[in-house]
Amino acid sequence: MWFYIARRINLFVFTVAVLYLLVFLMMSALPGDLATNLSGVKNPTITQTDIIVEQYKLDKSWINQYLSFINQRIHGNFGVSFSNGSPIFDEMLTLLPATIELCVYAIFIALLIGLPLGIIAAVYYKKTSDSFIIGASLVGYSMPVFWLGVIAIMYFGLDLQWLPVAGRLNLLYQVDAVTGFTLLDIYLSDIQYKNLAYHDALAHLIMPTLTLALIPATVVIRITRTSMLEELNANYIKASKARGVHPFIIIFNHALPNAIQPVLSQISLQLSTLLTSAMVTEVIFSWPGIGQWLIQATYQQDYPTISAGILICAGFVILISVATDVILIATTPQRRSAVHGSS
Repeated sequence: MWFYIARRINLFVFTVAVLYLLVFLMMSALPGDLATNLSGVKNPTITQTDIIVEQYKLDKSWINQYLSFINQRIHGNFGVSFSNGSPIFDEMLTLLPATIELCVYAIFIALLIGLPLGIIAAVYYKKTSDSFIIGASLVGYSMPVFWLGVIAIMYFGLDLQWLPVAGRLNLLYQVDAVTGFTLLDIYLSDIQYKNLAYHDALAHLIMPTLTLALIPATVVIRITRTSMLEELNANYIKASKARGVHPFIIIFNHALPNAIQPVLSQISLQLSTLLTSAMVTEVIFSWPGIGQWLIQATYQQDYPTISAGILICAGFVILISVATDVILIATTPQRRSAVHGSS
């Protein structure tokens, strides 16, 4: 297993190196001066130019420039933004928790909805419940995120006025951003009316989280249904039924632990789609996260910010995918056997 983990780490390093190479080549091909695109400093002075050339080795070969680019980014030097001159790394640290919060809650809701419905569809295979759930999941999967978000705002936010349509928390609640996660910051704060603040924060979360969770939930339904059908038709399940084991125990104690493994693998693969959908969701609901930040940077042609966002988002997806794969190998004898030929 340790050999497999080392191999996955090597793959992660190689993939990240290729990612940095592609971003570096993109920065070199963009209009404007390379020193300005890499550092974000517009109209640098002679002293600043010398410092940038030294940092990124712009007077040397492109291999040295590429290695210096990696070195600067790894040490947190992403330059400054074209639009406001602020350090990009500080902006990312401020905005990243909002995106992580939205994505984590969306995945949780997707599992909360998808797992039970997938199990029901498998248990009642080819019956009315199965057909209804599969049909509903296909409809949900085909709905564009931007359309669903706009409909939710128009109906629940404007017509019924049940839920807030923008932001993370009402401005009436002055909560210091200690961690960047709204619910945790409310818990750590000493403001009055914490319960009302929790209620308001959860109300702000409902529409963007459900909008973002729709597509992952439909994927979880289908993967869970397929995995459960395979497990329910396995010989050990048939033997348990023959011994008179209660169906509830068969489903939740025997079939589900094995069927859930492909679901967890699929969730890690859905991260790239989830982050893409999160960008659209954040713009629609004015959610102050990485997605909205990147969309604004694209409109403003803020090249250093765009490159930093690509590196962070893509690197995060690669890291989670590798970590999930390693955890599943470490905790699942069947997968270890498939990789190594033994458990």
